[in-house]
Amino acid sequence: MSIMRIVQVLLRESDREHPLTQQEILDFMEKKYGMTVSRRSIGRNLNRLKEAGLPVVCREVTRVVNGKEAPLSLDWYWDHVVSQDELKVLIDLLYFSHLPAQQVRQLTEKLKRLQSRTFSDEKDNVKNLPSPGKPAEAGENLSILSRALSQKKMISFYYDHYEADGKRHHGYTVSGEDRLYRVSPYQITASDDRYFLLCNEEGSEDISVFKVDMMTDVTVLEEPARLQKSLKGPETGEKIGDFLFSGHGIYTGRPVLCSFEADWHLMSDIMDDFGRSARLLSARQDLVTVEVTIPASAMKAWALKHAPLVKVTAPSYLVKEVKEAADGLSRLYGSP
Repeated sequence: MSIMRIVQVLLRESDREHPLTQQEILDFMEKKYGMTVSRRSIGRNLNRLKEAGLPVVCREVTRVVNGKEAPLSLDWYWDHVVSQDELKVLIDLLYFSHLPAQQVRQLTEKLKRLQSRTFSDEKDNVKNLPSPGKPAEAGENLSILSRALSQKKMISFYYDHYEADGKRHHGYTVSGEDRLYRVSPYQITASDDRYFLLCNEEGSEDISVFKVDMMTDVTVLEEPARLQKSLKGPETGEKIGDFLFSGHGIYTGRPVLCSFEADWHLMSDIMDDFGRSARLLSARQDLVTVEVTIPASAMKAWALKHAPLVKVTAPSYLVKEVKEAADGLSRLYGSP
């Protein structure tokens, strides 16, 4: 049992920043497990673990005994697969995931066992904000889509939506029949608790995006998928991921150069939402002018979200779309 207890001590009490001496290992074994062993036995078993290929690390030095040099192993520790910095990143992802708070705590505690007892995630007083809805279920569809992508095959599926009865329904054609999609899949993207399929619909030259969890009866077809580079639209030759923009929702379309004027108080939101892609063209005490290259649909949604503190100035067709949306809101909330 002693060699197993040594492993337990190293796993829970040591890491690269907190190595243990053989005496400290002896003390932990006696204190935690009531086991008394000789120091020679500790040294012998530590070397056995190291020779067996386990991630047991020590510092080797040379000492002189009776006029002869002899190796000495010091500062023993377990080289954990996940470093403390990597573990903090994983735990951060949990807190940003909007999962139920209890589930975040439980998963965090399990992850912390991958490191020594000295590890602290520094989140004792942090509470995550759970999402009001449930994460989208896309497991079976993901498996089928992954197979289609690997085999470079087309797929077919129905695409659902919710109606006033609160139930899911297939999309339908102009004649009222359930619409069956046939597409060439190119990429699956994860964003905002959802998976999205980027693909090309049969008979189209554009990139389309579908929510994977809203696809039903997904079937891998025998026909080979169309190569993306064969598309004749403006997307040809560009990276497929460039046609997506995530901003508390996902927006699609070819990125275009947009410019807008905004109240300077929105600068923090501009940097949070657009990051380095935002280019500050001019600024005065009350107004900033900014350029950003994103899908027009994303720019429109962002402008309406921050209205009336934002005015889109280009491109002209987007200015028209935002104005029409604003006029619609005015009629909706205006006096009868």
